[in-house]
Amino acid sequence: MALRPPRHGGIDEAKTLLPGGIPEGETLDFSISINPLGPPTGLREVLVENLDTISRYPEISSDTLTEGLALYHGLSPDHIIVGNGTADLLFSLLPQFSQRQALIPYPTFIEYERVCGLYGWAVRHIPPVDTREFTFDVQRIVESLEEGAILFLCQPNNPTGRCMEPASLETILDKAQRMNMLVVLDEAFLPFTDFPSAAPWVRKYEGLVVLRSMTKSFAVPGLRLGYAVASPGIIKRWKAFLPPWNVNILAQAAGVFCLEKGKEHINRTKHFIREEREWISSALREITFLDPLPSDANFLLIYIDSEALTASDLYLSLAERGILVRHCGSFRGMGERHIRVGLKSREKNRRLVGAIEAVVEGRAHSVSEPVESQGNILV
Repeated sequence: MALRPPRHGGIDEAKTLLPGGIPEGETLDFSISINPLGPPTGLREVLVENLDTISRYPEISSDTLTEGLALYHGLSPDHIIVGNGTADLLFSLLPQFSQRQALIPYPTFIEYERVCGLYGWAVRHIPPVDTREFTFDVQRIVESLEEGAILFLCQPNNPTGRCMEPASLETILDKAQRMNMLVVLDEAFLPFTDFPSAAPWVRKYEGLVVLRSMTKSFAVPGLRLGYAVASPGIIKRWKAFLPPWNVNILAQAAGVFCLEKGKEHINRTKHFIREEREWISSALREITFLDPLPSDANFLLIYIDSEALTASDLYLSLAERGILVRHCGSFRGMGERHIRVGLKSREKNRRLVGAIEAVVEGRAHSVSEPVESQGNILV
């Protein structure tokens, strides 16, 4: 049974996809990818201490957090804009530009294409090298650049988890600048990798916009908090397209705390992710039909190497066991051959591997076992 591919992960969307709903009890949600260690120690107390502040308006433009972010990146505050998550910023960015032509390598985060469609922009898609690992071809991207267009890049890419080497990224940015292009570089998952941020490069590349997510880095998706780094000219125009008080007062307090105390938390998270990614990749390689693909991020793209098992089969069978994974069918160019899983604790990762192994072994057994039908043996 093929299901309607989910637009995003998460429990709420799963409820709309599963005929019988989600089983009662604990649901392990591997379909979303946030910090597996949760929020930094002390953040809960900060939020409780600031509860009384909800009776007043937040800072109109998140000035305190903006100054902290500028210091963190070694830039001036006029290079920074704060939003109610990076989606808030993405959907308010395009109206200030007149290009109306976008270039998007695929597969990637589906909201890039959606926001372009919302504003009536034409989209030209840049295909990957292959349809197993979906590797981006840097030379193909460079050759596809067009005068005055906007290029969307995801670093690391979602759903593949792969990062582009800084030298390759510079090659793209150099040509984009010569062609008067805007490049939107989404670094939502970059803090989980060992790759450097391109944020300081906004001083060199006037058309570079870097999106950053504190929601994912510090596991606060319910608070919604993100920011962008760009040239002062872009930031000034951008703010005119955002409503005042677009970030709530608790999210502002959380952001300031995470900047002050979060560096050690992120370093511990990166070490944790490296260990868990290696462990779960090794465990999944032992399972028939499955090939966990290389990743630099806090999630894995898994290739299902069998016509006997689809992404829908695996998604639905795991959901019946109270485990959610990301069906990748809604990503352009992908279908029933891939799922994505976020990394969690070793105990939870063991439960995921065990459940996948039970589903796959059951499917392999049913395929190999002869079935009697009207005197004929079907195999």
